[in-house]
Amino acid sequence: MRKNILIILSTLLLLAIPDLWAKEKGTVSALFKIRRIGNSNYISLYDLINNFKFENTFDIISRRGKLYYRSHRVVYRVGYSYILADDTLIKSEYPVIQNRGEIFLPILQAEKIAALLFPALKTERSKGSLIVLKRTRRKRTGDIKIRGSKGLKDKIDFIIVDPGHGGKDPGAIGRGRIKEKVITLKIAQKVARRLKRRVGGVKIRLTRRRDRFLELSARTDISNRYLKKDNNGIFISIHVNASLSGRISGFETYFLSQNPTNEDARNTAALENNVIVLEDHKGKKYGDIDYIEAMMMTTQIQKESSMLASEIQRGMRRKIKRFKSRGVRKADFYVLRGSLMPAVLIEVGFITNRREARYLTKNSYQEKIAAGIVDGVIRFIKKYYKTIKK
Repeated sequence: MRKNILIILSTLLLLAIPDLWAKEKGTVSALFKIRRIGNSNYISLYDLINNFKFENTFDIISRRGKLYYRSHRVVYRVGYSYILADDTLIKSEYPVIQNRGEIFLPILQAEKIAALLFPALKTERSKGSLIVLKRTRRKRTGDIKIRGSKGLKDKIDFIIVDPGHGGKDPGAIGRGRIKEKVITLKIAQKVARRLKRRVGGVKIRLTRRRDRFLELSARTDISNRYLKKDNNGIFISIHVNASLSGRISGFETYFLSQNPTNEDARNTAALENNVIVLEDHKGKKYGDIDYIEAMMMTTQIQKESSMLASEIQRGMRRKIKRFKSRGVRKADFYVLRGSLMPAVLIEVGFITNRREARYLTKNSYQEKIAAGIVDGVIRFIKKYYKTIKK
């Protein structure tokens, strides 16, 4: 009981400090105690909420919370090293944590949230505290300070290769009982090997290395866990298409959009999304509009995904001559919904076309597909670096 009273008194004292300082200095808006937890410095989310008068919600099941301030919204998730503030992705070296029932944000993220939501304020660190101050007006010099101008920011640090389907989900099944899950795993493994040889210093990871079932949301979840401060990644999901018509063939690359390119694109997405019937939650997670809004890609990520799709499709077109390119398309694929990085879904061919299915099972043809995908990824990275290099 005494311990609880001391905690309450300490909290009240901390909340009173900003007002005392404001009277003394005239410029201090808030002051937060920096907590050292593990190897990083954190700020109490409780202190942020109380000082900035945020409205907030927290889901104890997903451990995802939201902060609201006027028209602004901040989304965080315990265990993850990124926060979504409006349409800005704020990454840290360390994750949001929950310690003894209280949630703590890495200090860097707390500073950036303050800067984004309160541009009239600035932050300083002093003697174990984070001080939030009112900015003093300065004359404009005409110089524009570009964020990240001191070097390369958001470099490609990892590439996630996702073999579609697996385990109890066979994917599409072609003539001769050929299963999509088998083809996608073999191609994904070849893509990963080629990337390791050609992209030095970049981590290459497969979402699955064997025949096992993964929920759609878990696939982008794996990639999002690699996001840290000053790095970025690429997510590539590999699939095989199917059609009621055995005459249709060819390969295509998709990026996420809630406005499908055409009816074919809509049908392809519906086919790939059908795996949710095998998931425990029966699709409820994907029907949560609030979740989609919170984790949806920013405009910048959508542009990068479109560029990645174009380069991969071009790379495959150069390697594959026996079947036609069906182009770059957009559709609402559940597996891409939560991605916070450039992400695409590749349909490497039609398993329902007798001739194409025969090629898709050949090792030499799978190598050509993999080579085309990797060539496209390399060209994308080069273009991407030109856009972010300062």
